[in-house]
Amino acid sequence: MCRRERSRRPPSTRTPSALPPSVARVAARTRLSAELLAAMLEIEDRTRATLDDMERADRLAARLLARRRDRLTAAEPPRRLSA
Repeated sequence: MCRRERSRRPPSTRTPSALPPSVARVAARTRLSAELLAAMLEIEDRTRATLDDMERADRLAARLLARRRDRLTAAEPPRRLSA
């Protein structure tokens, strides 16, 4: 028997659009949280993060993404319901 090898990319190289929406949202929040944490440490000239720092970065990421989602929703034209 001959089996074909699946040419699947490892999860780390998948594009965000290839992920299910719920996973893509978590991945986006995680990336933003990491970026915010790095910026916080850079501004404060520190090399180590505390748990409080990580939790704060995660809360900021969640809030920023929620605000972005709200702006995008508000910018969409209203949908007409058909009777």
